[in-house]
Amino acid sequence: MNAILKQFLFVSSIYLLAPTAGALSLNDMMPGATQALSSATEVNGDARQLVGQLEGQLGITKTQAVGGTGALLQLAKNQLGTDTMGAVASKASGLSGLLGGNSGLSESLLSNVSSMGGVQSAFSALGMDSSMIQQFVPIIMGFLGDQGVGSSLLGQLQGLWAPAG
Repeated sequence: MNAILKQFLFVSSIYLLAPTAGALSLNDMMPGATQALSSATEVNGDARQLVGQLEGQLGITKTQAVGGTGALLQLAKNQLGTDTMGAVASKASGLSGLLGGNSGLSESLLSNVSSMGGVQSAFSALGMDSSMIQQFVPIIMGFLGDQGVGSSLLGQLQGLWAPAG
């Protein structure tokens, strides 16, 4: 594992596991962590189209698009199961790479996303407000629908990604 990825994983783990650690300034660490994510995450296949749509429509960086989508997909994987997410990933090439693929991101950062609070933390770590989550959802849902993901599964994802309250 390269040094940049190790740095990102360390910073991410600290942020997600101990968000109240006042001795650390996340603002000082985020440029290195963001650089590590962008260099460690390569987007392949159909997922490039989704990332491009998010970047273009929301005016965000590739790193934010990849990280935000990965957080939402990881929540779905943790809540709906690996088999269900395998069915989704089989419809669009490259989606499994957004979950970390072989980069190690899944084990350290994304595997901790088991609730919308975890998604919000991931968005915050990427420099996005939690309100951005609901801007990602319709774009991701439209993309998955265009890829042939069934309406039943889309309904499950929509319910999972709906705002609380």
